Amino acid sequence: MRAADKRKNNDFFASISTVRVAVVVAVLAVAFTLYVGHVHATQQLFAEVMDLRSANSQLRLEYNRVKGEFDRATGPSEINRLAAQLGLAENDTYSPTVYVRK
Repeated sequence: MRAADKRKNNDFFASISTVRVAVVVAVLAVAFTLYVGHVHATQQLFAEVMDLRSANSQLRLEYNRVKGEFDRATGPSEINRLAAQLGLAENDTYSPTVYVRK
């Protein structure tokens, strides 16, 4: 029986083409290389996205700070103070409403 089992194994390996095995190994190597490259590129993009999110957050904080300074500089209390320095007097009466015709 052992001789028959050995012959079956030899027949199995003899039926497989060396070129076919080489092509399968090459395809697997290329697929593995592409997968590793994809994982590396994905990790690099994720790190870049996180850096950009951090920069965006910093820019939003800076924008809010500058907008607050601008709003304080152009707010009604500052305008009234500067108008008083120019000698303009506050008046409780308002002019009539201006209508713009189209």
